[in-house]
Amino acid sequence: MVAASEPGWLTGLNFTITDAPAPGGGASGGAAMPNSGSGGGGSFSLSVDEARSMLTTAKRVRDQLGEMRFKANGLLQLQPPADDPGSTGYNKVLVGGPNAGAFNHGTDAVEREYRYAAELVIRLEQALGITEAAQDQAGTDVKNAASANQDKGFA
Repeated sequence: MVAASEPGWLTGLNFTITDAPAPGGGASGGAAMPNSGSGGGGSFSLSVDEARSMLTTAKRVRDQLGEMRFKANGLLQLQPPADDPGSTGYNKVLVGGPNAGAFNHGTDAVEREYRYAAELVIRLEQALGITEAAQDQAGTDVKNAASANQDKGFA
């Protein structure tokens, strides 16, 4: 299986959300910016519209890969149709045995791709300020403001 300790593929890469479209127009997909000396991998500058579009695409890819994960894991459960040397040998090549089989390697690849897409979604949501913590805090702030100003005619 995929090692949990592997570094994230977006480590050191930042997304900057701007009010203006990136140079080159909306179809450019953002502009790569040079590294600012922080030791990271640089950054991408995206307009809000570009970032939201990219987020929508990344979520769709992540969801499709999530479905593939389910199917790929199902392949690891295959059993040989008969208990004969040919069937069991072929099943070991596909599913595995003492060593990982082809389906195991494929499942690992799908898992890595899923993690990459999921990390991209999280990073774009963070750049756009769309995080559960921010949404929870905003909800709490609205409730507090509403209860503190009940007699003053405010929301």
